[in-house]
Amino acid sequence: MSELTSDSGRDPSDSVAPAKVPATRSTLRRQSRLPPTNVDALLIWPRGGNSGDMLIIDACERFLRDRNIRTWRSDGSIEEAALAGDAEYLADLFSAFRGMVMFPGGGNVGIYPDNEMVRAAVIRQIGARHRCLIFPQSAVQPEPALINERVTVWCRDEISRAILSKSGILTELVPDIALYMDDLIPKAPGGVGVFCIKRTPGGDAETINHGIAPDCASADLTLSQPLDRIIDTLSAFELVISDRLHGGLIALMMRKKVILLPVGYHKIKSFYSTWLESERGAAFAETQKQMLEQSYKLQFPTTDFAMLFCRYAAPAFERFLLRA
Repeated sequence: MSELTSDSGRDPSDSVAPAKVPATRSTLRRQSRLPPTNVDALLIWPRGGNSGDMLIIDACERFLRDRNIRTWRSDGSIEEAALAGDAEYLADLFSAFRGMVMFPGGGNVGIYPDNEMVRAAVIRQIGARHRCLIFPQSAVQPEPALINERVTVWCRDEISRAILSKSGILTELVPDIALYMDDLIPKAPGGVGVFCIKRTPGGDAETINHGIAPDCASADLTLSQPLDRIIDTLSAFELVISDRLHGGLIALMMRKKVILLPVGYHKIKSFYSTWLESERGAAFAETQKQMLEQSYKLQFPTTDFAMLFCRYAAPAFERFLLRA
């Protein structure tokens, strides 16, 4: 099987708009070719995510390239092989590849089976010369494949870290990597009125009926809208209320006032208590009454969120590199 000999050369810092892989694109696997093995890192990302997931993958690639790590952002070949049970393709790849294996962050450890299947299939093929990093995640329960001395999981909240660490998984506490894109998100403090980013009922395993229904404009913006359209929509508003974590984080990076709402597990509440309790521009509400009370107290945020991310990510990444 032939292999590709160079990476994509794409610079994710050129734009904040997520770059989606066209559905009709022919992957290297479909051409009976291997991904490049002369790069420093493979960035493996299961498809089918929303705009928040696309922001995460762009941020992961940017973080690696900013550290001069030659990275190949998978075209879907590795993920297709993992989901199809094509162990031969994966074995051929990892017998030749000598670098690092990276998975993007998100809220899916122990909750979304397709993501778990991809991670497990890849980790089964890595050898002593490989190191694997999973960028900041929330976790509901451990995944057996992650209990591996060559695998490090960055957890983006205290509860998730406790769940995974208790099972023997090697963890670090690091904020959501979307915050690394803070300098690329247009700033728009001010505005008038309220916008609510609300999950589509029954849309995923995290959605609940939290009973909070502000009387304002509302849409499930980050489910399908591109980042530039999300920013355009939110720019006019003073306050953003969101039960999607990345909807709230995008608004904070725009310097909007933000109230975060609960989902079906600890993801948003624990992220808030871990990183945002001291942020005057952010609040968490579990009832309509709390939401109304918090809305009068908020100020426009001034935190450098990329600096917050790097304060924890930079030393954690150095420790990861030293574990060779």
